Amino acid sequence: MPKHRDTFTSEEMGALRVLVDHLRRAPKREQELLRGGMRGLGFYISDFEKAENRFVPSDLDRLVHEGRVKIAA
Repeated sequence: MPKHRDTFTSEEMGALRVLVDHLRRAPKREQELLRGGMRGLGFYISDFEKAENRFVPSDLDRLVHEGRVKIAA
């Protein structure tokens, strides 16, 4: 199982942004695949949000702004 992370490279953040953007519009069946891609990068929505909340791109931006998710230099 991939390690839960809170620091990502710029490239990984770009990939996460694409996955999160697609997640909100995807049918339920595809959502699990997208979340699997996020977990493959070590990003687990449940580490930052309650399960019942819908995670959208602005949530990812907020986590970066708050310093809860970091972009490695």
